[in-house]
Parts: sequence; structure tokens; C-alpha cells
Amino acid sequence: MHRTISNVCAVLLGALVFLSVPPLAQGQSINSWKDTYGTSPSEFTNAEWASIIDAAWGEGASIESKLALFDSWWNELNLRYGGFHNHDTDLDALRDKYRLEVAEGVSHGRFSGIMTHMTYQLEELHTYLFDRTVRNSPMRKGVPMMVIGQYGNNNRFGALLTPLPDSTLLVYEVLPNHRLGLQRGDKVLGYDGVLWKDLYPKLIEAELPLFVNPVNGSTPESNYYYAMHAAGLNWHLFDTIDIVQFATGDTLHFNTNLLVNENRTLWGKEQIAPPGTRWPNRSAGQRIGWSLIEDTKIGFVTVTSWSFDAQFDIRAQFEQAVNEFMNTEGIEGMIFDFRYNTGGGALAREGLQLLFNDTVPTVGFDRRVPGSADPLAMEPDPQRFEFNLVIRGDPNTFFDKPIAILIGPGSISAGELEARRMSFHPRARIFGLPAPGGNTGSDFINIGSTDWFVSRAHSTQYLVSTREYLTHIGLQPDERVWFTQEDAANGVDTVIKAAMDWINAEATATEDVVRGNPSITVESYPNPFRARTTFHLNLPAPGPVEFVIYDMLGRQVSTLHDEYLQSGQYRMHWDGQNDQGTRVAPGVYFWRIHSGSSQLSGQIIAR
Repeated sequence: MHRTISNVCAVLLGALVFLSVPPLAQGQSINSWKDTYGTSPSEFTNAEWASIIDAAWGEGASIESKLALFDSWWNELNLRYGGFHNHDTDLDALRDKYRLEVAEGVSHGRFSGIMTHMTYQLEELHTYLFDRTVRNSPMRKGVPMMVIGQYGNNNRFGALLTPLPDSTLLVYEVLPNHRLGLQRGDKVLGYDGVLWKDLYPKLIEAELPLFVNPVNGSTPESNYYYAMHAAGLNWHLFDTIDIVQFATGDTLHFNTNLLVNENRTLWGKEQIAPPGTRWPNRSAGQRIGWSLIEDTKIGFVTVTSWSFDAQFDIRAQFEQAVNEFMNTEGIEGMIFDFRYNTGGGALAREGLQLLFNDTVPTVGFDRRVPGSADPLAMEPDPQRFEFNLVIRGDPNTFFDKPIAILIGPGSISAGELEARRMSFHPRARIFGLPAPGGNTGSDFINIGSTDWFVSRAHSTQYLVSTREYLTHIGLQPDERVWFTQEDAANGVDTVIKAAMDWINAEATATEDVVRGNPSITVESYPNPFRARTTFHLNLPAPGPVEFVIYDMLGRQVSTLHDEYLQSGQYRMHWDGQNDQGTRVAPGVYFWRIHSGSSQLSGQIIAR
């Protein structure tokens, strides 16, 4: 009992010491959190953070003005927001929780925190807002604002991080002469002796105003990723940063003040450029880069944006890149890197037409019925027509070679859309991590104050073949692969390496088929597949050919072919439908081909 009373007294005494520190003037920076407040921010309570947030931006507008803005935003979400599919969103509960706080009176900074955190809980990439005054505050030590994401300019840290399986942060890109001496392969653990994976949830719980850089994720996995890889950009919230050097294995602790004057440009590109290529210079307005990977016949294309402000250049350059590689003698395959793509519109159309040989419906958009009380009530989006997203392939230019598509949490908006559309190609395979699921359309709105910048999703993407809404469902890789410490330390991009290995293996297999194998050979692309897969057959002898798809119970699902064929090479497509024209359920299926005395079988996965 005495121990319990003693502990309570210690806590109260600590709180009194903390609160006795005079508040900082607005915009004032500090040299040390611990010297100023008596303890590390890793140990701050929510109430202690609240007092710092209150002091940082003052009282702000009246309670009535704040309630008017809150209500305006909530009503927009309630009546026009189109991101409710595939997400457990209790909008009423969010209103009940946060409106009461606003009505009781909160500071300028706390109101910004409430608005950004309520929106953050929607987990919707195109739905975000910020108070310009708070967001534009200089990010100095002492300013209680949390950064989410690193896909903007990372000029405050000078290095790029990505989470490893053990939840430490791998340095995979770093500017020369880094102020902490960082090198590729080093790891950031966290701050003030606490792992970042344990720190960032406490900052979110304390509801520091969020600086979203530049968007939220639409899936739990992408939001975890965004919070984790922004660790370096949150140095201003702590006194020391903890790092493990790859070269020595030593754990070092640096004062974060060493980063105060770091302001060199570094975009969160999620790529280590392979030999012979370079990343587009975003600062100079470049969006696309392409070249052959050194000492290979593999074309490499990086697209960092499908932005409308440069749409004619982007469309022309993408078509040019595809056309150049298709006309490169001996080309073995292409890699399209969309891992860092900040979105825009569906601008890959001419390039896709060159790659495809069929007309392929892909996706469409429905928008929320404006003003409907039903949050799932949708109607065709009058600005995003399904027919504009159909790929109209040219049989004369079909690229019948491997296409590797690289995606990740940074495949934002149209970055994910164009990767998804390209994945319909029969020779495509996706590498990387799941895309963030931001499959919505949005617009910028006014909620009653020009001090606030607001984006709200109003429409959602659907798959034409199934009419499945794709909101909060990230495009999945066929091969899940990401940076490793060893590769990063040696300047090697693990994802690109995996794609190159696959293309090289496919090129070897194609050579074997062309030389002539005495038995039937069958290969399918893609596998797993979403809308359609293509089987490539090599028949060494003429004869009747029966090609059938079966389910897991051995029941016949679809007959792809049952006629006589001459010897040679053939392509047969399966669109995931049974013989009655109904889309089959996702799962594992088996194919079997029988010709004369030869028989071959294999497995295919429908998603």
C-alpha cells in the first residue's frame, strides 16, 4: 500500500515539474527536450503533449468557429464521401468522440490534431485535410507535429528509410557526406533509446497534428509502412537518434541537433537505380526515365507521376519508351517501376496499346450518390468513364515477352491504377509489396475556411469483370519481395534483381521451346491472375488437343480447346469463367492438356 501511494506521489510530482516549465513562444525552438521539460518525449503522457500543442499555436478561433468547421467537414463525409466500401468506418462514433472535445474548448493546435486524426482513421488515400498555418510551421525541435510518409521531399533528413521484417528501418539511399555519417545498409532503431515501432503509436495516440507527406494509406499495411518509413523525418520530436552501422555492427547515438541545417533535396523514390539508368530529376520537372539496364537486353522504365499538369509530355514519353524497347533488337523483356508514383490520371494509354494485342476492359469508377443517406449508394462517375479505361491493343505491335511491374506502398492513386491496368497483359508479373489501395476519385473542396486545404474521395474504382469495388484493396504482387540489408549496402535493388532474374529465366525457357522439345510444354502468364491468364503451348506433333480446367474437387470447370491442331506454338486464354459464362470463385484450379500419348497438367490461381 505504501509503495502504491509513493508511486502515485512520484507521478504527480513529475507532472508538476513538467507543468511548471513556462510554455514556449509560438514558433520558438528548443535545444533539448529533456533539458526543457525534464524528461524524454518518449515518456510524455498524452496530457503533457497536449500542453505543448496548446502552447505551440495558441488559442486560435472561437469554439463556435471550430464547431462550424468540424460540422462542415463531417457533413461532407456523411453525405458525399465515397470510400466506405471494404472498410469498417463508424462515422457517427468519430463525430461523437471528437465533437465533444471541440465543444469543450481546444486550442488551435489541438483542433488541427483532432481534424487530422479523425480523417486519418478513415484510412483513405485521397481523403485528407490540413490547417495551412499549422502545417507551414517550421519543423524545428520543440514543434509538436508528426510526419506521416516520406513520398514528398525528404530534405530534413537526407536519407531514405524502409521497414525491415524486424521493424527496424533500413537506410537504402543517402545523400553524400550525411550529417550523421549514414551509409546504405545502416539501420535506424528509434530515438532516446526506444524503438520507433514503439514510439510512433504513442505519438498517434497523443494526437499530435499530422503532417501527411503527401497522403494517407488506404490499407492497414500501407499506413503502418507510411508511419514507419517517416521515422527520420520526425527527429525534431526527440533528442537522440539511435543507429546501427552496417560496416561495424556498432550501435551509435547521435544528437538530433546535427540535422538542424540539413535541407538538401531527396525524393522518397523507393528505388536504387540499376547500372546504366538514372532516376528522373523530379526537381527539374522530369517524370519519366528509361534506358537499357547495363550489360543486358532488359528495358527499364521509371514513371514517378501521371500528373495532369504535364500529361502531354508524360503520355508521349511513355509511348516513346515502350516503342523504343519494342524495336530494340534482341530485347528480352521490360521492367516498369511504379514503386514511387504520386498519381494523376490514366495516361499510359498509347504505351499500353503498343504492348497489348487485344481489347481489354479493365476498371471503371462509380461515385457516391450525392446526399444519399446510404453510404454505399453509388452511380456511374460522370468524370471517369469506363470506356476510357479500356485497353485497345494493336495486334501488329503485341509485345510477347516478359513484363515485370514493380509496385509498393508508394504506388499512389494512378500509380496503382496504371500498374493494375498493365497487369492484364498475359506476360506480366508483379513484384514488390502491395500498393496502398487508394482506388478512388476525389476533388478539392471548401469546408468554410480558406485556411484549410481539403481533399475528399467521392468515387470508387471497380473491376469490370466482377464489379468488385476496390476501395481499400491494394493491388497485390505476384512475388512479394523488398529491399534487404545486404543488397542495399552493396547498392543493389532487391526488387529489380528479382524482376531481372525472372525475365532472364523466361528468356531461357523461350529459347528451349523454340529449339523444339520432344514433349508438350505449357506456360501460363500471369499466375496468379485476376482477370485473364494466357497459356503458351508448344505442340511437337499434330493431333487432337483437349485442354480443360478443373477445380480442387476434380470437377470440370472450363474447356479451353477440344479440336485438332497442327504442331507449333499457340496461345490460349482463360478469363476465369466456367463453361456457363459465370466468374469462378478465387482459389486454386488445375489445368490438363491431352494430345495423343502426351499428357501434362499444372496449377493456376484465380484471384
